[in-house]
Amino acid sequence: MNTASFLARLSTLAAAGAIEPVDLHFARALAGWADDGVDANVLSAAVLVSHLAGSGHVCADLAVAAEQPLAFDGECSAPSFARWREGLLGSGLCADGENENAPSHPLVLDGHRLYLARHWLNECFVAAELARRVALPLPLDEARLEAALNTFFDPDDVATAGQRQATALAARRRVALISGGPGTGKTTTLAALLALALEQQPDLRILLAAPTGKAAARMQESIRNARKRLPLAEDVAAVIPDEARTLHRLLGFGSGTGRPRYRRDHPLPVDLLVVDEASMVDLALMARVLEALPPRARLVLLGDRDQLASVEAGAVFADLCLSATEGGALAAGYGQLSHSFRFGDDAGIGRLARALREGDADATIALLCAEQADLQWDPVPDAERLISSALAGYGDYLDSIRAGSDAATLHQCFGRFRLLAAHRGGSWGVVRLNAAIERSLAVKLGHDPRQPWYAGRPVMVTANDYALGLFNGDIGIAAPDTDGELRIWFESEARAGLRGIAPHSLPPFEAAWALTVHKSQGSEFDAVLLALPDQPSPLVTCELVYTGVTRARKRVALWGAETVLRDACQRRIVRYSGLCERLREV
Repeated sequence: MNTASFLARLSTLAAAGAIEPVDLHFARALAGWADDGVDANVLSAAVLVSHLAGSGHVCADLAVAAEQPLAFDGECSAPSFARWREGLLGSGLCADGENENAPSHPLVLDGHRLYLARHWLNECFVAAELARRVALPLPLDEARLEAALNTFFDPDDVATAGQRQATALAARRRVALISGGPGTGKTTTLAALLALALEQQPDLRILLAAPTGKAAARMQESIRNARKRLPLAEDVAAVIPDEARTLHRLLGFGSGTGRPRYRRDHPLPVDLLVVDEASMVDLALMARVLEALPPRARLVLLGDRDQLASVEAGAVFADLCLSATEGGALAAGYGQLSHSFRFGDDAGIGRLARALREGDADATIALLCAEQADLQWDPVPDAERLISSALAGYGDYLDSIRAGSDAATLHQCFGRFRLLAAHRGGSWGVVRLNAAIERSLAVKLGHDPRQPWYAGRPVMVTANDYALGLFNGDIGIAAPDTDGELRIWFESEARAGLRGIAPHSLPPFEAAWALTVHKSQGSEFDAVLLALPDQPSPLVTCELVYTGVTRARKRVALWGAETVLRDACQRRIVRYSGLCERLREV
């Protein structure tokens, strides 16, 4: 196929929704780069890497894709890897990643992996910077450290052995990874780690951050509770920070600049940075975090390596944990927490989470069929019954709306239950579910369905607004202010309480009665209703169902056919990346 025919084919695929407009524009831009044209095979590789980046991959593995149907067009096959490589490196559009440190090309071929140049630069920087920090010594008073560990964790207590080990490892390293599922004591481990660090260096500057506002709020609450549980000296307890910010706010991203305030030439005022829910941090954001850290600052990443990865390109936390388990540079600072303090041995949610984490379809179905007080399964879901169940789940919240409760009470009640879905679109997607719920509520709450706003309406911001300090994923609830004017109330990181925004001032938003599982990350609820599509889907993976289930503290209702669940248990998220390999090499 010649270049003109290939571009025409791409236009057809874009019109059909098989590729994104950005993929088509990228191919057209590259095709016009050289006066004598660009080979169609080179353009196919470029579209492939652009297409995969849109699905969260950092690179395209050309050795895997060679001589196979193209991922974005099953009717066309890729050339051999040798032919792809020769065409790319001879095109003037692609740098050789094995021989160039700062490419001026849009593409980089590093071994058998093809990257967009920005992804290659970010991956190389993250690997090199983590390896550099790991190699830096951290002077410690070992006797004092051991004594403090014995104070916080009984050496003979099997239940806390994992926490003790993770705390001890993290206390001795400038880069630490702590992974564990919900209820495994990550925050208690973190509080102990902060206390140990402050005992060693009382003037230590510590900052706490998370990817989303909800995750930052949960981090604050958890740290405050952990401080009360641990036997801390008064002077140490007084200086353990409990204010967390989103990473975007921490780094100082501002409207219109595209650059964070804090970066290499203007680093953060911090000696120890802690990032919670690290599985949600994509490659580009991790690179910006590392750029903003002072050269000798410490970094602690907490998360659940089995959760969904970030929406944007990369599965950084999972890659780092995998590298650590393989004995890489990060191994000495890696702690895995497995004992659940939230769910007992017989708790259905905990057992279901383990079965999903292991991809055990038979155990998953057996648990759902068993009579577990905290699990409910509907294998033949019906849309009308689903909406009724969701409204029943929101029963206390609807009662609060009818009672005219204030915004703070509404936020508290709304956080107890959530309807989650795998997809945004489709018959079981959040767009239709939200619309169906709002139609039902027009009758139940008695508001005019022609009016978009009513007291108690929850919305989620879908775009960052730096001027207002609102970020993608922030949840607001409509309620009147003291003058009776309807405002949308958001939780505030900068001060206690809520802040109200006029509805017409909001950035893009959507109803938040139902959320995708991706959007629910960083949040927990007493009860969750997880609605899966009626047919198997590439998006419904083991990690997605696990993440949805583990958003619940007390009860899970899972709606989905057995065939969909079994298919999900066999699907694992695979994201192409070279980060693990780079960490082995540095």
